[in-house]
Amino acid sequence: MEAISVEQLSFQFEHQRSVIRNLDMTVGCGEVALITGPSGCGKSTLLRLIAGLLPKYGGQVTAGQIRRATINRHPIRMGMLFQDPAMQFAMDTPRHELEFTLENCQVAAAQIQARIQEASAVCQISDLLDQTITTLSGGQQQRVALAVVVAMHPDLLLLDEPFAAIDEANRQFLIKQLGRWQAAQPGRTIIVTDHDCHGYTALSPHVFQFAAGKLAALSPEQGKSLIGQADEAAGAPLHVALPPVKAPAIINLKQVKIDRGEHRLITIPDLAIVKNKITLLTGANGTGKSTFFKALTRLIPYQGEIDYLQKNIQKISPGKYHYQVGLVFQQPNEQFLNVTVGEELTLSAHHQRQPLLTNDRLTDVLRDFGLAGMEDRVVYSLSGGQRKKLQLLVMLMIGHPVLLLDEPFAGLDRDSLTTVFNLIKRCQQALPQTILIISHQLTGLDQLVDYHLHLSAGKLTYEGVQA
Repeated sequence: MEAISVEQLSFQFEHQRSVIRNLDMTVGCGEVALITGPSGCGKSTLLRLIAGLLPKYGGQVTAGQIRRATINRHPIRMGMLFQDPAMQFAMDTPRHELEFTLENCQVAAAQIQARIQEASAVCQISDLLDQTITTLSGGQQQRVALAVVVAMHPDLLLLDEPFAAIDEANRQFLIKQLGRWQAAQPGRTIIVTDHDCHGYTALSPHVFQFAAGKLAALSPEQGKSLIGQADEAAGAPLHVALPPVKAPAIINLKQVKIDRGEHRLITIPDLAIVKNKITLLTGANGTGKSTFFKALTRLIPYQGEIDYLQKNIQKISPGKYHYQVGLVFQQPNEQFLNVTVGEELTLSAHHQRQPLLTNDRLTDVLRDFGLAGMEDRVVYSLSGGQRKKLQLLVMLMIGHPVLLLDEPFAGLDRDSLTTVFNLIKRCQQALPQTILIISHQLTGLDQLVDYHLHLSAGKLTYEGVQA
């Protein structure tokens, strides 16, 4: 039996060209479908159409239809995980969120705790249940959001870039858990979109490749080849050098301690951030990478001393310091201050220091980023990848001497990554900056970064080979 049948579907948002054109797709009950394709091609739009969120909340279907299976004359139950997990939370803790969701699904009170335990085990969040959601890392929030959807016992599970902010170990664990969850009840169907296809062999998915508003079903051999190539790329080791002992530093940390509540998260006896170089920061979800960035930007308290150009940052006025040190947030929606793409670009232009992103040069970059002609688009109507690229662009325009990038590559396809890497390198050459990058997306990063910091067990350590 077919869980979902999409027939000659065309869809467009108001006053825009079609996002999806004459699309056909069939997914059988009990199957896994993996939909891949470049940023902005329509993957998220398709999932929202299947879920019934569109055209109910925007746009119009101009042709075709979607047929959804019924069980005992009732439509199949659907659960959807969005790219930005924060969009799905209404309560303060994961436990309260799960209880709230299950109560709204009219689950019997006597069954709620068992459902919570089951979903918590699948997504490995038992130790997070009573923490405040806003204190969790992006990857931890993603696992909580997935647990909420799993707890609903959907017949059809729709996952939009579910592992974009997840470290490799958790990615592999969750993919295996999803396979076990599906196998536990016959007929459970999963449709997942991902620009990064590595690790999916365990789910034996039918692979669909999405481009230019159309979808092509790959043969089993083609699907295995695509996943295999992605596995090989993801498994390639990073090759970076250790920084020289006497390399000039722009930020020095001395006896710094960073806490989360009553828990000591990070201890840094002595650390130097090398000036005008690009440094990668890695570590498992929840180890404190984003918290470290917040300490560097004075958004949270810390113990010890952080110096910027040999001056304690606590002795620099906040306005002057934030003009020197900029932060690109993990969630793009937290960055934007205006409604449209054009308004965001205009605001950054008022503070612009980057000579590579002025006038005609900016026009070229917008074209390369796939954002040309979108100046009147509401930023929140962009795809996740498009918002990431816009977020990075408006911050690069400002040209902070120090720029901290928190998961800037999540949700970007390989071609977009190449374009973004090239722009960062060109900007850094035109106006030298010190750039720190948190990323779980490591493929090709040794072509961009100079040094590599790893956070584990509360310690920050440079990794690499001696130059």
